[in-house]
Amino acid sequence: MARRTTRQTYYWDGHPRIAGPIHSRWYTPAGEAELGERLRAPPIALRLRAIAREVPPRFRRRLAFEVVRLAREVMAATYARAEPLAARHLRDYPLPETDPERFASPLGRAASERYLHVLQANDPAFRPKVVRARDVVPPIVVFGTSRSAESLRMHALAGPRIAWTLLENQRGNAHADYCLDITAIGTGTASALLDLWWDGRDPSDHGIQEAYDTLFHETLHRLCDLANPFGPQYGPKGSAMEHYWMTEYEPFASHVERVLVEHLSEERERGVLRKLGKR
Repeated sequence: MARRTTRQTYYWDGHPRIAGPIHSRWYTPAGEAELGERLRAPPIALRLRAIAREVPPRFRRRLAFEVVRLAREVMAATYARAEPLAARHLRDYPLPETDPERFASPLGRAASERYLHVLQANDPAFRPKVVRARDVVPPIVVFGTSRSAESLRMHALAGPRIAWTLLENQRGNAHADYCLDITAIGTGTASALLDLWWDGRDPSDHGIQEAYDTLFHETLHRLCDLANPFGPQYGPKGSAMEHYWMTEYEPFASHVERVLVEHLSEERERGVLRKLGKR
């Protein structure tokens, strides 16, 4: 019989909360495949069925596994390019009590950095934890869903069966949604990924660039959860600071753009699903 995982502590705008355990079934390939099959949004379900009609039966059975595998590979590869700078950038992750509005300004950001670096120089408890690159890829990935990762993580996966009545949709059909071990890749992002992986569309397409940007930032969400010495930070205040740290904090934000341009320019995933289907 599968065992349940342990509870996880996180912080909602500085206040500690406990997330109950996820049943260990959902960490297995079979469990993840069931989530993908049963939670897939109609546009992606129809798209994958259309692809399945064009590939041999032996690959048809692997198709759902392959798209998740590719998503994980993209996350790992893009993070690997950014890992040295991301590790340094963690030293500037704000303290939980920081005012998000003040932090999102050049003067407030500089003050936060000075204070943090003094604390880190004198007390190891303020330094970010070391995280292995392989651990930043979320262990549960749901491809092409409209369901929120928060409702999955907090409510719907405590047992070996999905608690359907406790599921919620992503807010505003998000590009992706991350919450404590789970990434739910939204419909628009999944569709753009299939444009590249199956149709072989040019990676200069704006939607494809956004999709890769989304996958990369899912690794940063997980990195923050694992490395923050004060634990995973959620809630309006915590989320605002984390998103600013990830997407607007220079020079890191510009470096991320270059990482994605370099990766996409190699075209390593362009048409890869079609090629795999022909083997």
